[in-house]
Amino acid sequence: MIKSIHIVLAGALLMCSFAFALDKPIKAKSSQNTMLVKKDVKIDKKAVGKNPRLEKAEQLASQKQNRVQYLMPGGRSITNAKAIERFGPDAFDVNDLDVIPLPKKDRRKTHKEDLSRDELWNLSYVNEGDAYYYLGSGAANDTFATVFTPAAPCRVKEVYYQWFSAGNCIAFGADYGDADLISSDGNCYDIARGDAYHVDENGDTTHLSPIGAPRTTATPNTIAGYVSDWSSDAFLDIGGEFVVGDSTDLSAVDQFAIVAIKGGDTPQPLACNNDALGRTETYTWFGGPWTDGLWGRYHYITDNMVLVKVTYPWGAPIAVASMTQPSNTYNTAATIAIDVDLFDDEDDAGTAIDENDTLTYYYIAGGVENTGSLMASEVAANGNGIYTFDITYDLAAGDSVMYWVDLVDNDGLTSGSAMQYFHVVAPLSPASDVLLVVDNIDVDQETVLYDAMDLTGFVYEVWDVQINKGIDASVINHGWSNIIVSGWGVSSVPATDQDDPGYETYVDAGNNLVVMDMDLFFGHGLDAEITFAEGDFMYDVFGISAGVNDPMNDAGDASLHGDTLTVYGAGETSLDSPFTDGYDMNHTILMTAGWTDLVEAGDATGIFLDDDDSEVGATMAHANGGTATYLAFMPESGVDWYIVDGDTMGWDITQVEDFTNALLGYLGAVSPPQVSVDGPSSTRFGVASGITTATINGSAADGDGTLTSVNAVYDIDGTENTTAMTDNGDGTFSATIDLTAWTDTSSCTYWLSATDNDGLTQTSGFGYFWGTSHDPSGADVLLMSDHYVPYWVYGPGDADSIVNVNMASLGVAYDTWSVWDNYQPDPGSVLSQYDAVVYHAVYDWVLNPTETDVHPLGEFVASSPSNFLLYSSEEVIGTYTDWEDISIPAGHFVHDVLGVEWAMNDIGYDTVNVLDDVAVTADMTTDDIPLNAALDYFGSMADIVDPLYWGTDDQLPSPFESSDGAVTALGVPSYYVSTENANVVFMAFNLSMMPDDAQQAVLGNFLAWSGSTTSNEDELNLPTQFALYENYPNPFNPVTTIRFDVPEVSDVNITVYNLLGKQVN
Repeated sequence: MIKSIHIVLAGALLMCSFAFALDKPIKAKSSQNTMLVKKDVKIDKKAVGKNPRLEKAEQLASQKQNRVQYLMPGGRSITNAKAIERFGPDAFDVNDLDVIPLPKKDRRKTHKEDLSRDELWNLSYVNEGDAYYYLGSGAANDTFATVFTPAAPCRVKEVYYQWFSAGNCIAFGADYGDADLISSDGNCYDIARGDAYHVDENGDTTHLSPIGAPRTTATPNTIAGYVSDWSSDAFLDIGGEFVVGDSTDLSAVDQFAIVAIKGGDTPQPLACNNDALGRTETYTWFGGPWTDGLWGRYHYITDNMVLVKVTYPWGAPIAVASMTQPSNTYNTAATIAIDVDLFDDEDDAGTAIDENDTLTYYYIAGGVENTGSLMASEVAANGNGIYTFDITYDLAAGDSVMYWVDLVDNDGLTSGSAMQYFHVVAPLSPASDVLLVVDNIDVDQETVLYDAMDLTGFVYEVWDVQINKGIDASVINHGWSNIIVSGWGVSSVPATDQDDPGYETYVDAGNNLVVMDMDLFFGHGLDAEITFAEGDFMYDVFGISAGVNDPMNDAGDASLHGDTLTVYGAGETSLDSPFTDGYDMNHTILMTAGWTDLVEAGDATGIFLDDDDSEVGATMAHANGGTATYLAFMPESGVDWYIVDGDTMGWDITQVEDFTNALLGYLGAVSPPQVSVDGPSSTRFGVASGITTATINGSAADGDGTLTSVNAVYDIDGTENTTAMTDNGDGTFSATIDLTAWTDTSSCTYWLSATDNDGLTQTSGFGYFWGTSHDPSGADVLLMSDHYVPYWVYGPGDADSIVNVNMASLGVAYDTWSVWDNYQPDPGSVLSQYDAVVYHAVYDWVLNPTETDVHPLGEFVASSPSNFLLYSSEEVIGTYTDWEDISIPAGHFVHDVLGVEWAMNDIGYDTVNVLDDVAVTADMTTDDIPLNAALDYFGSMADIVDPLYWGTDDQLPSPFESSDGAVTALGVPSYYVSTENANVVFMAFNLSMMPDDAQQAVLGNFLAWSGSTTSNEDELNLPTQFALYENYPNPFNPVTTIRFDVPEVSDVNITVYNLLGKQVN
């Protein structure tokens, strides 16, 4: 029997996430502040955009396919599972600041209660369900302080805090502290850990804290365990109530802090993902022993899940109880009604909201802001109630709509909603016959489901209800014949007479719906025993007349079926017939807990039974040919352990794969072909001038039939072409395309299109390349410059000129490539022409390819043992890591090619010295080598690094180290600043800052090592004919370098003309 194996990585992910990056023999140093400020110049490194050539190519591609996918091996976006497989179990750690994605539910999710007003006003930066991470840093006495600003003087009444793990903490309320010197409102987004300090006019430094005078008694709390809502379980006792602000002056608004001090490694708070929410602020501060008592943000990407309830006894602003949240949608044009539930305190006349209040809505669609007044819809006599406005949009896939309300009451108090948004999206596989809807699904349950589906060879579309904020009719009725919904407490499928987003209409139209969920009833908050009648979704669609929610055993102390159970097919359909001898499930393996429900098939046919012959699954055929099937168990739990010689190797999902095949067969589903473009082996990025052909490679297969055609589709400058691809006989296909009318300014976007015997056509993700003026001269060496040209005058321009002069002084022929102008070079038409590449960068803030096998220099190094790379950059690692001090996983360009496994950013040393005597440092002095940090307007931002295999006998050589004061301040005498990884030398500082003699020594040694030149001047290859090379930089201001060859000593006159043909003096 062929076993289908899933290797367990979740445990490794969880364990690796606790490794703190600063577990090194140096003191913790926060260096994550990416804001550069000097005089009147302010630059945020993280705000820098994409390379213009890459951005243009992506825009052209997205116009063709209505979706954006980065060029990956196989031409498709990498899934989480593939990223873990490629980059290792810590692929998604925003670590090592211990910002850890929530790994799974460790208790059953409770259904959401209807919102009820308690006449308390809510203060929070997050919505109840926004938890995305848990925060692993900290131990006993480490402290979180979240700063809030009320709308007016208030009384703090209650605090609710969401937690990942059990433990003890001490909590209290406090005034906002002296951190207001650097953040008036408590926003610490740009204040890295430990960086909360103020330098006064005398140059004296004061370390600051967000915690001012305590306002309540510090009170111990015992956190029972995981809590991810604002229920009573989340209540945090802060030791009483307190007043914020001046009750005699409604405009006197003060900040306050809610403080939680950890009692140990746990409890660990839950936090939101600011990037996912579109936020660029955080109000959660972190300090304590972990940070040597210094304060700063925990992480710019998080805010703790904290809710504060207040009263406004002296005048309250209008509160937003709720606001409609549309789901993401396939609809490119629509009008959507938004309901806003408002309430305010009543005045002496009993009026809460009237014409004296200003109620304004805003929405931005297609970059255009729209505004108007809210209209009363369903309001009480006092004016509290539902107000509404319409959002009308006409957009394209990939666009978003953002909306919010601003409110001013008759006392002049302002308030408003948080900004909400929804996206217009498009399916990645529009030809799919199967839509897989995951809804409140456990992460391991989801992994098993995807793996089983993938093993069938079917192409399917996925819709995640939580990520997409729901599901609407545009998605349900897009055109697929089969929808499979799976989860643990599904929210989008109704059970009774609840709102239906479109499933019943979908089934009535002759399509098939399958829902697999053991907790659908519990998720909707239904009673223990339920009777369904006409008008209820379970009755009308599934034909189920009754059910038992979470049946218990006779003792009443555990679920009826437990965590291990067997269900039996009734032999009624092709879905259940293969399992008449039983389908075994073991929830202990997935740690999902077994709560299988019972159903009573009224008009439906029972198809699965438990050991007591009670029905746990049913199906009903509808008049127009559609079927609706409900399974009250979790098929994904049908896994077993895969054991080899007594060792547990992972999960055996063979039985789940069999179930999935039976399900797809029962539905009569068909699959379009699987098709992908192979980016690394195809022509990509910037190509050499004058090329006439390009290569497109990819793969295609049909899981349930045969392919009838596979074509390469390519668009050159707006003209689309199609050519049949050659079948290589191993599932891969190739095409060579003629670049008709190709110029140095042309662009090409390409993809694969495959059609099968069912007539279904599937397209791949895209690749792209574009023309450049680069014309290889026959030189062995390519000098690549990577500079953020908009800031050219702040240092990169001079740096580039210096490196070019020093290269020219060595007497070696070389070509040049500007990454800003051309992005990365095509390996085939450009890099293959060279044996050695010197890559030097200043302000290289545009993100380059991350993966080793996608980055052209990764392919360059791997393609030949005689290819050599010298890579100098103080910012490349920060660009990849967002300037967080983290470990670099295998599969990453920095890890595999540059030979770095960990880095600390922006140390700012200005001297280096030779450490290891290797080829690139041959005959160089061991004295300190000064770096001309003044070359850069903002000074040195050089990094320190750990070479691969740090601390072991296999540790890579480090040509240079630094013992500069900026390094010794970390508590070590020196640290590594470079690596030698086979034929690659990486320097985490700027080559251009080295003195000319040291720079020429490094370059000369590297070129001699690579065989591109020798250190013996008598053996240099002298010019044999006159040659004039392109000036560099070009354009320039005010200096450029013009290089030329003369075969013999002679006088040379150089005349320069401008673009108009006029001679320049």
